[in-house]
Amino acid sequence: MKYGFHLLAGLATALPAVAAVPEKVTYEDHVLPILQNACNNCHNPDKKKAGLDLTSYGASLTGSDGGKVVKPGDAAGSMLLKTIKGTEEPFMPPKGDRLNADEIAIIEKWIATRALESLTSKGAPVANTVAEAKVSLERPAGPPPMPVSVPKAALLETPRSNALIALAASPWAPLTAVGGQKQVLLYHSDTLELLGVLPFPEGLPTIVRFSRNGQLVMGGGGIGAKSGKVALWEVATGKRIATVGNEVDQVLAADLSPDQKTIALGGPNRLLKFYNTKDGSLIRSLKKHTDWVTAIAYSPDGSLVASADRAGGIVVWEAANGEEALTLPGHKTAVNALAFMPGLVVSAGQDGTVVLWDVAEGKERKKWTAHAGGVEYVDFTPDGRIISCGRDKLAKVWDQTGKVLLTTQPLSEIALRAVLAEDTVLAGDWNGNVQAYTLADGGKPFGEVGVSRTAKATVATPALAPAGTPPK
Repeated sequence: MKYGFHLLAGLATALPAVAAVPEKVTYEDHVLPILQNACNNCHNPDKKKAGLDLTSYGASLTGSDGGKVVKPGDAAGSMLLKTIKGTEEPFMPPKGDRLNADEIAIIEKWIATRALESLTSKGAPVANTVAEAKVSLERPAGPPPMPVSVPKAALLETPRSNALIALAASPWAPLTAVGGQKQVLLYHSDTLELLGVLPFPEGLPTIVRFSRNGQLVMGGGGIGAKSGKVALWEVATGKRIATVGNEVDQVLAADLSPDQKTIALGGPNRLLKFYNTKDGSLIRSLKKHTDWVTAIAYSPDGSLVASADRAGGIVVWEAANGEEALTLPGHKTAVNALAFMPGLVVSAGQDGTVVLWDVAEGKERKKWTAHAGGVEYVDFTPDGRIISCGRDKLAKVWDQTGKVLLTTQPLSEIALRAVLAEDTVLAGDWNGNVQAYTLADGGKPFGEVGVSRTAKATVATPALAPAGTPPK
């Protein structure tokens, strides 16, 4: 069975089963009447207690003297809901009858579904709540981040599958993220158990990655020639904490900075864009690439960011100011992937080669032919090994001298993505299969994502290949 997800009322699944909650809740039709009856005697333009005016849509989103009281897309984090539920002071309304369950459910759904003003509006931007992270090359202290309270139900089932083009492994936990139609699925890398589903209603995820500390999942993509976004979720809860980008085409490449303050993204428009994760604002846009931006990677310390394109160009930038630091020639055709280690960049080319670059010298350290017909993906593991896959239907693990340490048995079709999650290799192919192998078994498959080690089924695959995916 192939999984995507239904365009349901989304976050409303967490609401109480109250019959009075309309399918589409708006400020004008449903929320304002409740506020007028219970709140607006104190929170109006004339009285404006605590600096809060709830009599208009704009004023409600502006908030009070203490900050925003409505966080679109984050009902649980909105002060308005906390005060009317009585879970946080000041309890509202302070006098008279409290809001009943139906009224609370309406306001909760209104906030959760992006706080629509009217039936014809698109909703307010989702509030970002990304915490800055400590930049470190060491393994984080404590247990590795794993899903704890992430919904597991698949939200879309698609009748067919094809190219698996979004796959990532947590750097510190046995956890793998797989991009499917309008969702990202989280699997245990050893047992292949589905641990959670992260909705991505913006379209098809074309890139997924974990944060350097393993606490967050980043997913980017969209709809070809129409729109593109990047989202961030908490691994433990599945809570969506940020959305950035307002692109007119799919996001094909993206990465989150190690301090979690910036997302760099690119795609068919040939631009490298940097967004602030705190408020979603555009920091800068760089025009250097002559073709689609196909790969982006931050250095482990966050000081540099590398980007590559479909014409074979690789540029290394100063992350702080966007100044060009290096240009790395070496690939004659498209560069499909990039990855960073301290002082090193590895690139994968459609020319069939993997190239290891010395960043300090700006020179090629090692180059080898990795996959006949083209290398589709390459990445570093936390311990410095390299994993790649390509058109020869194989995934391979290498050391930094270009010596192959493992070659998997062939996949059913072109291998588009491969990751190494501790001692498990997971590789996805053109047909949408995600095959699992263990290093100890010498590259023999033991199962497929979405099933146990003994069962056989194929799941978690997008329905359509994205723009820019190379043809067979």
